[in-house]
Amino acid sequence: MTVRRIIIASSSFLMIWGLVVLSWGFRDLPIDQRPEWMNWEMVLWPVIVLGIAESGRLVRYVRKGFQVHADRFKLAMHGFPALIIALAPVGTFTNIFGAQSLWALLDFPTAKVMAALWLAFTLWTAWEVDIP
Repeated sequence: MTVRRIIIASSSFLMIWGLVVLSWGFRDLPIDQRPEWMNWEMVLWPVIVLGIAESGRLVRYVRKGFQVHADRFKLAMHGFPALIIALAPVGTFTNIFGAQSLWALLDFPTAKVMAALWLAFTLWTAWEVDIP
């Protein structure tokens, strides 16, 4: 088994472990009493774990002489909304759009966790490789 496969398998285990820990933390909390560190944990965990899996690929491209750059448009169009949804305090979308609005559903923990995963995926897939 190669080092790359071990790293990918390990990062998969870390992602599962992070989801368990995060869900465990949300389990007994009312939606409006979640501590701020949980928001950051929810965002940073998938970014770090997916980074473990993806950074090796990007480093290999750079070592081979390819140019690697970020797709800023993708980061702005996908990363920024995901970051706002994941880190907005509970009740933000309900206060802005009203309780009967579909946008109020973005205040629920499920939407916040999905937004954190969306952000992590966007951050690590926004890297483009220029082949000379």
